[in-house]
Order: sequence, then structure tokens, then C-alpha cells
Amino acid sequence: MPSWIPWLIAIASTTAFVAVWFWEVKRTMQCLKSTVDSAADQLKALRLRACDSKDSEQSDEIEKVIGRSKSIYLQAVKHYNDALDKPWIFLPGIILGFKKELGKPI
Repeated sequence: MPSWIPWLIAIASTTAFVAVWFWEVKRTMQCLKSTVDSAADQLKALRLRACDSKDSEQSDEIEKVIGRSKSIYLQAVKHYNDALDKPWIFLPGIILGFKKELGKPI
């Protein structure tokens, strides 16, 4: 057996490992980013609805819902940032363009 065949196998298997690793990180981070974006959109929609609402009783209920929605948004941001901080996700995540969310109220 020529000496270059084990090197070829090592290069192919390492390349496959890195490709699967990056693919899984991309899938995971896109799912988490989608959750953050959905929570942000929901919070925006509720705030617009609160601005349109004139009824004070309904306004109080909307404010409670906005508080829960903001909590969900902040939890989604925390979960996203915690995932990005994991060592096996950090490097591929940064290379793939994922950045930390600031979690600013919208």
C-alpha cells in the first residue's frame, strides 16, 4: 500500500468531520436565531397594538402580555447567546457570521 493512501484517508475524514460540524452549528444557530427573530416580531406587533388601543381596561391586559412577551424575547436572546458561548459552537458560529444578540428592548 502506497504511503499516501493513509494521508488521503486522514484528509478526507477530517474534511468530512469539519463539514458536518459546521453544518450542525449552522442548523442549530439558525433555529435559535429564528426563535429570537420571532419573539422580537411578536413584541413589536404587541407594542403597535398597544399604541392603537384606546380602551384602558384592554390596555392593562396588553401591557401584561407585552411584559410576558418581553420576558420570552429576553429568554430567547439569552439562550442564543449561551449557545454561541459554547466552545464547540463559538468558532464555527463566528466564522459563519453569527453574532451575539444584545437583547435590547424593541
